[in-house]
Amino acid sequence: MQVVTSEFVKGKKVLLRYDIDVALRLASLAQGKLGVGEDFKLRAGLDTLRLCLENADKVVVVGHLGRPEGGQKSPEMSAKPIQEWLQQVLGITVDFAESLEQAAASTNKIVLLDNIRFFPGEAEGDMDFARKLAGLGEVYINEAFSSYNKGASTTVVPTLLPHAAGIHFAQEVEKLTEVRDDPKKPFIAIMGGAKVVDKLPVITILAGKADAVLVGGKLISEIREQNLQMPKNVMVGMLSEDGLDISSQATQAWGDLISRAAEIIWNGPVGKFEDPKNNQTEKIAHMILDSAAEVVIGGGDSVAALGQYGLLQKAEEKAFVSVGGGAMLKFLAEGTLPTIEVLQ
Repeated sequence: MQVVTSEFVKGKKVLLRYDIDVALRLASLAQGKLGVGEDFKLRAGLDTLRLCLENADKVVVVGHLGRPEGGQKSPEMSAKPIQEWLQQVLGITVDFAESLEQAAASTNKIVLLDNIRFFPGEAEGDMDFARKLAGLGEVYINEAFSSYNKGASTTVVPTLLPHAAGIHFAQEVEKLTEVRDDPKKPFIAIMGGAKVVDKLPVITILAGKADAVLVGGKLISEIREQNLQMPKNVMVGMLSEDGLDISSQATQAWGDLISRAAEIIWNGPVGKFEDPKNNQTEKIAHMILDSAAEVVIGGGDSVAALGQYGLLQKAEEKAFVSVGGGAMLKFLAEGTLPTIEVLQ
């Protein structure tokens, strides 16, 4: 898999698939204006974006926000707040295009196309749409690791243009491959959140590599309700009395394992962290970040929890924080993604 370089994009028109699927917030109550809430994913791609801006002739940024129903345009899922964030961070004018024609006509150094999922043909991976989209660039860069589902902008356009992985995208692949194939020992995996049907294959894979897999969150009740049998080294935590957090006894029992680990991977809060009274995820986060282990953290809710606790900066300094939640889990389970395969 080729990784983007200054030589690869020099003097070219670049079509950059960027990770803009971030939480938005009400920036102005009076105007009902939306702004970027959590910007971790946007910041993760900045090295690639700046490299392109410094060397390319033009950069067309493409990405998605949410899942517009039926591809219908809506102000709540417009990429307009991303344009404003980019202008503020980059300190330059960023054109905004609502159509492919507007993006092609722009003479600005950088243009952001509106939510790609507003465009018929994107979700279906339509070849005609992909050709039109590919016409906006001479080379294609994928810097959206978390967008792993098949789509025109992720799995078809790379077959039509010379292509490369973005800097953070490549780091994701390298780090998660290392965790999957050759983790440092003792190796501890912590799995939280919900949707056991999605996480069971990953738990099974990790159980074969890890000294222990610690399971929290809604996964606990789902595992018990479905009477699922876990490998012997999977420790399913006890729930608090209201069932919205793991118990303090579970956190205490996990503490010794976490403190002795050489490598830790964590995906998903172990309780309903949004409610301050459910504080076990915060305690686990402190244990992980205070350990001597190499750490990999993934999942949008994990990042949100760290942000709520004021620990996100510490996490970014200490750990490798993946932009992918579902993408990270799928990669750990299968060892690849459709978006990686098409870049090979």
